[in-house]
Amino acid sequence: MLYSFTAIQLFSCSKSINKVKKKDPIALLHSKSHPKEEKKKEVLRHQKQPQIEVKSNEYLNDSLTYLKRKYAPLLSVQLNEITNLLLYQLIDDWMGTPYKYGGNSKTGSDCSGFAGVIYSSIFDINLARRAADIYHETNIKVKKEELKEGDLVFFDIGSRELSHVGVYLTNGKFVHASTSKGVVISDLEMDYYKKYFRCGGRIINQ
Repeated sequence: MLYSFTAIQLFSCSKSINKVKKKDPIALLHSKSHPKEEKKKEVLRHQKQPQIEVKSNEYLNDSLTYLKRKYAPLLSVQLNEITNLLLYQLIDDWMGTPYKYGGNSKTGSDCSGFAGVIYSSIFDINLARRAADIYHETNIKVKKEELKEGDLVFFDIGSRELSHVGVYLTNGKFVHASTSKGVVISDLEMDYYKKYFRCGGRIINQ
């Protein structure tokens, strides 16, 4: 009886296993096809998202394109005229920083402090702390029409001694820490800056 009972059990088990085996191909087919379809959908979903982002926010995803598109209009130049990306990235990071006398950080900066940040970060040159001292340490003085990107621009606003400094960009535009607007791009041909402009300065590493 024990033998017969065991045989019946084995027969019963093998029968149930066979039933499962018969269902396996179909079950496996469904289990395999479903993940593939989901994976395909997921791939398509990821493929579509970047295309949408690039189409609507292309300049945000590409720092080069972003900086050119943002600053070329502000400087009234062509996109390909924006080439010093490190300089414009720094300007972009600091734009709108409030003015703070004696400061040189993003919580607040004065004109010489901000010019010093640009020169140390971009040109690896340490400037003096005061605008007048920077002027005296400048190797070459240049006229307005001779200015090049990276030159310093000096102003004697309300003082016989030079009291304001900025960094020239291009097309008459310069970036500086203004007492009223903080870090901003201005135009040398604006009446105010045209009135107080003294000269440009170029520092040559020796």
